[in-house]
Amino acid sequence: MLVARRAFLRLVGLVAVLAALPKKRARAARVAADTPAGAAGSRFLPLGADADGKSRVYVSRGGGAEENVRRALDLFGGIDRVVGTNDIVVVKPNAQWWLQGTTNTDNLKGFIEAILEIPGFSGEVVVAENHHYAEKDSRGWTTEKRNGSFNLNELVDYFARQGHRNVTKYHWHDGGPNPKPRQGNAGGGGVVPADGTADGYVWAEDLVYVSPEGRRCMMSYPVFTSAYSGKRIDLRKGVVAGGREDGGRVRLVNFACLNHHSTEFGVTASVKNLMGVVDLTCGYPGTEPDGFYNVHYIGSESTAYSLGKQAAYLSRRYGVGSWVADKLLSAGEFRSEYTGGALGFWMRTVRMPDLNVLAAEYVGWGGRLDPSRRARTNAFALSTDPVALDYAGAKSLLLASTPDHETRLRELNDPEKPPFSAFLRECQAQGVGNLDPARIEVVTA
Repeated sequence: MLVARRAFLRLVGLVAVLAALPKKRARAARVAADTPAGAAGSRFLPLGADADGKSRVYVSRGGGAEENVRRALDLFGGIDRVVGTNDIVVVKPNAQWWLQGTTNTDNLKGFIEAILEIPGFSGEVVVAENHHYAEKDSRGWTTEKRNGSFNLNELVDYFARQGHRNVTKYHWHDGGPNPKPRQGNAGGGGVVPADGTADGYVWAEDLVYVSPEGRRCMMSYPVFTSAYSGKRIDLRKGVVAGGREDGGRVRLVNFACLNHHSTEFGVTASVKNLMGVVDLTCGYPGTEPDGFYNVHYIGSESTAYSLGKQAAYLSRRYGVGSWVADKLLSAGEFRSEYTGGALGFWMRTVRMPDLNVLAAEYVGWGGRLDPSRRARTNAFALSTDPVALDYAGAKSLLLASTPDHETRLRELNDPEKPPFSAFLRECQAQGVGNLDPARIEVVTA
């Protein structure tokens, strides 16, 4: 207790200095000439929108978890609208957590079964994820705190027992060094050339998102070999052989949860689910490449903000001086919207998901890991537009499930209020999706 109070008092000493600092400059306005193809105001369609420029979100509620999947796919026009008979379908769930923090496996089971039932289907399904922890078979893969009837390993095993050897899994693993982990402790999985001749992560030096404050984030993506077919899959190029594309088609399905995340991000949904595809050792807090930030820390907090988070923890634990935490946090900031921008840039330059899903049988209105702070919405939603999907899902499912007395959480779970509104807006500014409610149509079963 004494040590904690001393640490807290040291933080107090910074307040006077920080209070005298000038406020950070307002974010520079984007100029029209910089507007990427597909962004608001351009003459091109946003990525993920339909031919008429609108984005449609298909929602089914009230049936069983698998039945909702079928209903939503029927509204969408069928799974064969995005999956062909010989495609390799990479399904990216969330395996970083458990309970409502991991993807509902009953929803996922129904979706994979819909693929396998495509007449003449001779392709394969790979359930692939990077949960950013050193022990690959852990967390959502092996948890006993399941969201659905299975954990992810059990689900893959289920299909194997049914004779579907073409349903396999793959653990993507961060490639670079990670000597001082901050978001997961994985690293050392291998950084590979962009010629697709080896498994690992490609760090694309020619694809760099630059935040309005000048921070740089290099795009990264995995190359991996299917355990079923032995084909090497480059998530940017498709199926490759000897470093060359061989004509095989890869489809990416972004299969996300819907939960409250934090005061920094607000909501976690389909856009943020792509953080389990990129390499979080590519840039700070990883040590390479020099001068870059990874996708999570492209909005990296100032020292003041970091100290403020420590002060807030001490305040909650020991009940002393919350005003110190408030002062430190206001002197610095974490710009989570730049993560949204980096992920939007990733979709524009590396890989746009062919389909985005919110497996919302349960939504965590108060977090990802507390079953007392979740609601059973009995819903499943999908769209080719991840921005519109996250906006509609957060509005009609997460916010609608947040208790009225949880005033602060209702603000954080609202897609029309920061920080989540800023996160989606920066993603959309990269040319991805629609955020204007007038251009989003929700189609319900």
